[in-house]
Amino acid sequence: MDKYLIPSVTHACQIFRILAASSQGMTMHDIEQQLDLPRTTLFRLLRTLCHEQMLEKKGKIYRCGNELTRLGLHMINADHMHQLAIPHIQRLALKSGHTAHLAVPNNGKVLIVEVVDSPNPLMVSKRPGGQAQMHCSSTGKVFLAFLYRENLDLYIAEHPLERHTAYTITDKASLEAELQRITALGYAVDERELNENVRCLAVPVRDNRGIVVAAVGITAPAVTFSQASVPEVAEFAKEAARGIYRDAYQLRRQNDG
Repeated sequence: MDKYLIPSVTHACQIFRILAASSQGMTMHDIEQQLDLPRTTLFRLLRTLCHEQMLEKKGKIYRCGNELTRLGLHMINADHMHQLAIPHIQRLALKSGHTAHLAVPNNGKVLIVEVVDSPNPLMVSKRPGGQAQMHCSSTGKVFLAFLYRENLDLYIAEHPLERHTAYTITDKASLEAELQRITALGYAVDERELNENVRCLAVPVRDNRGIVVAAVGITAPAVTFSQASVPEVAEFAKEAARGIYRDAYQLRRQNDG
């Protein structure tokens, strides 16, 4: 080992990598088995990282924490896809008349990474860095439909389907039917499920492998974003997602060339 390396920092980085690869989180025993560290050393590392909010502990389970997520958001801000997405999200907000945003999956939740406010005075939106549960948000439903579908039982066990309004989906059968509809239509709708006065819509953004890596969404008061306008707004959002994919693909080709 390089004599200038600090073992505790190396071990902390190993913990980050292990937990980042585990969507369900891990116990101290699980981490100990993978790192082969003395229990007292690992306990002090985990305690320190939780104190710094790099990790969070719920019961016996450790996960990546809010501060690590915040740092990750700064990295996302420098990511090519994020930068390429901004003009498309801006056009989406102008064409739809509603607030548009870009979101990514983050430890079983939705992380908002970019927001372009509605041109209309009546608007609602989360800000960059905001998070939401998946089962009751349009972007979250996109990730459930295209990323978590095969592990839905595990997801629900780890993330109970909490009720927020009278319209929130809170049972597995209804959620499965919703995800099937999303797969068929290519877009998801939050039908006042998180906030009874707000309607949202989202579509997937794919990378060159066809894997869903982000979602483009629309958020608006239900009084201005009617059910009748959903199909039209969905086409606007799909156009934005295709534009992001196209620009990212062209940039990759230029870099490869």
